Amino acid sequence: MVIKNLVRCTKCNQVIPNYAGYDLTRATSLPGVDWSGADLASAKEFLRTHSGHPLEKLIVEEDSWISEKPAYEPLRVTYILASNGERKFLVRRTKATLDQPASYEIIPGKLKISNVSLGIQEEDLRRQIKAEEGFSLLLKRKMEKFIEAFRDEMAGIPPENFQEEAEAVEDGETSLYAYGSLRDYRWEKILTKCGWYFRDSELKAVRKFIEEYRNLPDVLSIQIERRISILSLREAKSDVGFQAREEAGLDAEAQSRAVAKRKAAKTRQ
Repeated sequence: MVIKNLVRCTKCNQVIPNYAGYDLTRATSLPGVDWSGADLASAKEFLRTHSGHPLEKLIVEEDSWISEKPAYEPLRVTYILASNGERKFLVRRTKATLDQPASYEIIPGKLKISNVSLGIQEEDLRRQIKAEEGFSLLLKRKMEKFIEAFRDEMAGIPPENFQEEAEAVEDGETSLYAYGSLRDYRWEKILTKCGWYFRDSELKAVRKFIEEYRNLPDVLSIQIERRISILSLREAKSDVGFQAREEAGLDAEAQSRAVAKRKAAKTRQ
C-alpha cells in the first residue's frame, strides 16, 4: 500500500506514515487496512512518545519518489517530498529488512540529481542493425562508421548540459539511470559526418533508421548515468538546476514501470 500522508511532530520534527488517520492507530485494528502488527506498534509508540506534542499531517507529493533501486525492490532507500501546505520537507524512507516496518526521517537540505555520464547503446544498436532486413550486407558493415560518428557527437556534449541538448528525457528502472533523445540538429551533424562514407541511397536508409529508432527508449536513445546527492539549504539556494527540477517534478516510480514495460514489449517484437 502506497503511503500518501505522513504525521509530523512539529516540536521534535519527526514523522511516521499516517496509517489511515493517526487517531485510529490507537485502536486495536484498522478495519479495511492491511497494516502489519509491527507497523501499528511503531505508530502507537510514536503517538505515545509524542503525546501532548502538536502534530500535523503532511501530504506526500506523488511525483517526487526518488530511489537508487527499482520500484519493485522492497529493500531500498527512497526520498520523497511532503508538504503541510506552507512548507516542503525532504523525507528519507528506509526499508532495511522484510520483517520490520520502514523508517521515515526528515532530512535537512535538498535533493539533487546530477548527470555524470552519457553513452550510446552500442551492443543493442549493433544487434538492431544486424536484424535490419532493408540493409544490404555492405551497408550493415558501413554502419560501424555511423556508430563512430554517433559516439563522437555524444563525446562533445557535457553530461551536465544534456538537458539543453535533449528532445526528451525519461527515467529508466531507477533514478540513477535515464534515457534521452537528441534534437534534430544533432542527427543532422551525425549524418553529415556519415556523408564521407555512404552513398546518397545509403544515407537515405540511415535517415529512415534514425527516424524509426530515435524515440525513447529505443536503441538510438542516449543512456544517462546519474548521481543522487543531498545539498545543504545554502547550497540548494544557489543551485538553479535543482530548483527547476523540483518545480518540474519527477514520478520515478511510474516512469520506471512504463519504461520497463515498453522495453519488454520491444524485445518481444
